[in-house]
Amino acid sequence: MTVERPLLLSRERRSLLDRLAADPAAPFALAVTGPGGHGKTALLGEVARRCRQAGQTVLTTVPAATEPPEPGTVLLVDDAHLLDDTRLGALRALVDTGRHRIVVGYRPWPRCPALVELADALRRHAEPVLLVPFNPEQTAARCAAAPEAARLADHVHAQTAGVPRDVDRLVRALSAAPDPTPPAAPGSTLSAASALLPSAAPGPGGAASPGEPPQSALVEFGPDLDRLTPDARSLLLALAAAVPLTVDLLGALLDRTPGAVAELVAATRAAGLLTADHRITPLVRRAVVALSPPTDRTAVWHRLVDQRLDRGGPVLPLVSALRTVGALGDCPAPALRTAAEEALAEQPALAAELFAAATATGSSAPGRLTVAALLAVDLDTVLRLADRLGT
Repeated sequence: MTVERPLLLSRERRSLLDRLAADPAAPFALAVTGPGGHGKTALLGEVARRCRQAGQTVLTTVPAATEPPEPGTVLLVDDAHLLDDTRLGALRALVDTGRHRIVVGYRPWPRCPALVELADALRRHAEPVLLVPFNPEQTAARCAAAPEAARLADHVHAQTAGVPRDVDRLVRALSAAPDPTPPAAPGSTLSAASALLPSAAPGPGGAASPGEPPQSALVEFGPDLDRLTPDARSLLLALAAAVPLTVDLLGALLDRTPGAVAELVAATRAAGLLTADHRITPLVRRAVVALSPPTDRTAVWHRLVDQRLDRGGPVLPLVSALRTVGALGDCPAPALRTAAEEALAEQPALAAELFAAATATGSSAPGRLTVAALLAVDLDTVLRLADRLGT
């Protein structure tokens, strides 16, 4: 089924759009800014629709400095952060005249000097529209057309933190019967996904049940990840391990200065793949793990584990995070043994699993595995070990 996606605007923003269409002759200059996936293009599309309804001509490309827009034309420019200095300068010159109707959309990063000057010029005419994630009520409204909407809304908001693009992807995937993973060329982001992409069980009426996100929702992140630099991908992989990481630790992990790490965080945040407080949402985390080439994932997580071992910090939280996403195979045996020892007193069943994983890599620890199995009252494991050891 197709889920309707109404444009969700605050009262102030809707009033601003109404004012834009109300007086076709009045000059107007406005900025729309926010990270990727937060609805910038959708909002500009709504502006275009209202202006055309008012009989105005809409132009979406920056005219040459010698060819200003005709009177009555509305100039709508999306993704201004991708424009070169010449076109940004031409836009700023039009804004400075105060005689045109202009709306410019851009992400918060990258911010070259010419874009900063344009943003300042636009702000002198009107406060920018700052796009933010949906609140729980807006997420629920987006889920309204999906089967079992009330049951889905809280789950979708928790998985996406309200990022509109991600809400739409997850609602769309949960509203449809699960599809097989589409074929992918070797070496693409999708070719690495098949072993880690979860399938969602269909719920009543064909809708998938909340739980692990359907593979169709994860696959949609492929183009977003492909547009990132390798360093930004490595940053996301490190954050996907779900352990606390300071800027210094990230710098050491990625072999980058703190300033370079801050730029990576800003770029990744601007792509809509991190929250405002620099967290990775559960849905993006699953997508990053599933769609990243296994060699890249293993390299980053091995360095992260080695860093933990070298600095003497607890290893169990990291290993547990990797276990959660089915990636214990990316852990070296010393880390598995260390994590198992940390888990032994309070989580003997987990310790037994980790000792067994270490043993599977060729690292022998049958005695500790036996202890863990006994503490967990796992008699099957104890008996198997006894047979293996000839006792």
